[in-house]
Amino acid sequence: MTAVRPQQLAVAAMLAAVVLGGRELVRARRAGAGASRESPAPTSSFPRRIVSAIACRYDSSSMGRRLAATLWFAQIDLTPTRWRCLQLALALPVATWLIAFGMGTVAAALAGISTTRTGGRLVLRLLRSRARDALDTAAPQLARALATELAAWGSGAQAIAGALRRCTSAPALARSLELAAARVALGGDASTSLHRALAQVEPRLTPTSPAVVVAAVFALYRHDAAATAASLDHLAAALEAERSARRDAAAAVGEVRMSAIAVPVIAAATGALLLSSDQAALAAALSFPLLPMLAAAVVMVVLAAVAARRLATP
Repeated sequence: MTAVRPQQLAVAAMLAAVVLGGRELVRARRAGAGASRESPAPTSSFPRRIVSAIACRYDSSSMGRRLAATLWFAQIDLTPTRWRCLQLALALPVATWLIAFGMGTVAAALAGISTTRTGGRLVLRLLRSRARDALDTAAPQLARALATELAAWGSGAQAIAGALRRCTSAPALARSLELAAARVALGGDASTSLHRALAQVEPRLTPTSPAVVVAAVFALYRHDAAATAASLDHLAAALEAERSARRDAAAAVGEVRMSAIAVPVIAAATGALLLSSDQAALAAALSFPLLPMLAAAVVMVVLAAVAARRLATP
């Protein structure tokens, strides 16, 4: 009977983690889009109730709420518990690979968990501006919805409620309008409620952000609703034209930005393959004279690639 190698176990665990992660992301996306409205299956078994209670307890804790806010800023449709479960599922193949290369079981488990947690933090940090980008991208849609409702009703409160019905396809914008509608229902001013809702959904919005500009123009409805509706319509057209120009500029410099990353990566991969095929060269590269020089070269190449991408940013 052929023994199962640790590398094979690592590959199987990694494939299982990818499948489970994809399944959870698809399920969360469907739930967020409203495609699956069925009530969840009853958790009659005792272990399921225990797991559900632990998950609810963690999601409602201060740590879970902070993680939920971070996931929202990154626009990842997962609960804190599911995010931690995905990290744990990815830590299993990493630990298995480390065990296969001779590391102890406890040390490999700790290293796998630390690696996935660090990778998760890096991913969330890189994606932390997606909520702001989503609001700015949906700003023309918000402006047109408010303009249509103002032209029809002339009321700020009804404009907020009507825009909420029209903007359900953008989750970040829909959440902002839900908060604004709730403030209006409690007696708040429509424009002030919209400003505060946008700040609550994304505190890092700047005064020049398109969504904030739309809210500022919307505040003029108190003086002339018809003129404000026309201004919002013109603002939506201007924002769409600006986005189109930015898209064209990004496409024009896309090749330069891609080359700034692709060329160093191909060079590094080629060097790694050459060193791995020659044990003597690999040992020499990891020795004292060459290792600091290689590390300095890698740092210089990374800095040059980052500088090239920034210079080519439209």
